[in-house]
Amino acid sequence: MCYVEIMPELWKNSVKKEVIGSIRVVHQFVDMPKESATFYNTTTGEIQEVHGCLPAMGYSFAAGSTDGPGSFSFEQGTTTTNPFWNAVRNFLATPTEEDIHCHGAKPILFATGRMQFPYEWQPRIVSTQVALIGNVIIAGVPGEFTTMSGRRLRETIKTATNSVTYNEDYSIIIAGLCNTYSDYITTPEEYEIQRYEGASTIYGPHTLTIYLKLYQNLVMAAIQKREVKPGPNPPNLSLKKMISFLTPVLFDTAKWRQHFGDCVEQPESIVYPGDIVTVSFISGHPRNNLMTDNSYLIVERLLRNNTWITIATDADWETKFEWVRTSVVLGSSQVYITWEVPEDVKQGEYRIKHFGYYRYIFGGVYPYEGVSNTFKVIQPEPNIRRRRHA
Repeated sequence: MCYVEIMPELWKNSVKKEVIGSIRVVHQFVDMPKESATFYNTTTGEIQEVHGCLPAMGYSFAAGSTDGPGSFSFEQGTTTTNPFWNAVRNFLATPTEEDIHCHGAKPILFATGRMQFPYEWQPRIVSTQVALIGNVIIAGVPGEFTTMSGRRLRETIKTATNSVTYNEDYSIIIAGLCNTYSDYITTPEEYEIQRYEGASTIYGPHTLTIYLKLYQNLVMAAIQKREVKPGPNPPNLSLKKMISFLTPVLFDTAKWRQHFGDCVEQPESIVYPGDIVTVSFISGHPRNNLMTDNSYLIVERLLRNNTWITIATDADWETKFEWVRTSVVLGSSQVYITWEVPEDVKQGEYRIKHFGYYRYIFGGVYPYEGVSNTFKVIQPEPNIRRRRHA
């Protein structure tokens, strides 16, 4: 049984709880290498003060995971270094003895916290936040928590709520990859094993310990309606300062005796549900206009009053939009648009339109559009084998 079949039953039979109450959001930037927390060491039975580390990636990071193995001879579970790869690492940035000691079981492959060109390779300052929506608590975390790390965070939040209120039965949600991406967050025990996730826990063995303290404080502040300090400002990586390796669009041409928007590959006159309709247009470069809140294509159906309505855009799964450069020297290109006709489509007349912009060789960016011939979509008669067009 697939998820599509299971989910309606889970939704139907699940216990529903109404969300009632006020909304409050608490946010704080945190410089992780400067943070500390208390940690109970189950091995020694002692309570220790632990600290965050400058970001670094371990050897097992390069080994990849089971769904995407890495290259060379890297293996998961590596806790020793290699002179050759250390030399490669040191060419980029050399970790200090303090870095090596701080990261403990992790042999450092990339000292990313000391790599600043052209920007920080990994963030020091992360974004932490908690949203309180009635009796629902959403903890927005800046990375990928392992299953056990997520459980410990939920338990910490639950304990924090019980310490400040006894009147609410809170539902706790951990929402990952919020505002900042800081790779994985493992438990201290998972970190010691140094598999892929542990090697990708960039602030050292007590990354989770620090996050537990931070989110405990955020949750209590949200419930008690206390203000928190905003924290240090992260680096400004605005688009104006970003380095792009994309070459600019210099100009577009439509080749001899052709115009932008000309449909050079027309659809077949009759198609059936399940068929794939393909059309091609003379086009400009798509980066001339990213068509934000718009579409490079639409599929339209003709109504009885001779007006066209849009039934699909480039945001629909059944459509595909492919741009192909046909001549680098002349700056000419084409787009190929495909539409997989849905099984439940209505019979009728259809057409496909393409929208774009071209860059004139002497300056300026101008819009154009093109439209295909109309074609009919017909539901096949029972027991008649359906054709497919590729």
